[in-house]
Amino acid sequence: MRIFAAFALLLLLLFSFASLATAQGISDVYQVSYFSNRYSGTTGNNYLDQTVRIINPGEQGTPLAKSEGTVCADIYVFDAGQEMIECCSCPITANGLLTLSVNWELTGNPLTGFPPPSDGVIKLVSDNGSNCDPTSPVPTVDLRAWTTHLQAPDGSRLVATESEFQFAALQQDELQFLGLACSFVQYLGSGRGTCSCS
Repeated sequence: MRIFAAFALLLLLLFSFASLATAQGISDVYQVSYFSNRYSGTTGNNYLDQTVRIINPGEQGTPLAKSEGTVCADIYVFDAGQEMIECCSCPITANGLLTLSVNWELTGNPLTGFPPPSDGVIKLVSDNGSNCDPTSPVPTVDLRAWTTHLQAPDGSRLVATESEFQFAALQQDELQFLGLACSFVQYLGSGRGTCSCS
């Protein structure tokens, strides 16, 4: 009888820990950052830009074969009004670096049309390399990301800063929302609403 009670208690504890882990979300697959002051200043004839850099550190395999170790960065771009304006998936091979322009590759083709928003949010989901589908992500641990920002501390002069994307626990509801919203953006946009991985 004591063995049965101990076994039942062990099962209850395991179930409780599993529920707690599920409630907290998946970690190390979901990152967030922002962009600000898009198109706020120029140098000569060039608009000032912000850059997103994403690294695949090779935890999923080595680059011995073309697809070995590839992880995809599913990218979701929102305006300051919380509307998704672009999404895409960019494959990154093991030990690879992907560099993207906020002006041209992440906000240059918005679903909502021009002008693109000056401020917004960028979300990344590290996606399985055999999937690479922002409408139905399959989270896998790996990617690391940084981005530059244009700050206007005195209200006029722009200053560039750089920060690392921040990790957040990916909840199942958020994962489903990102995929579904991206499906709508790409369907409704008929070519608009898709960011670029060039």
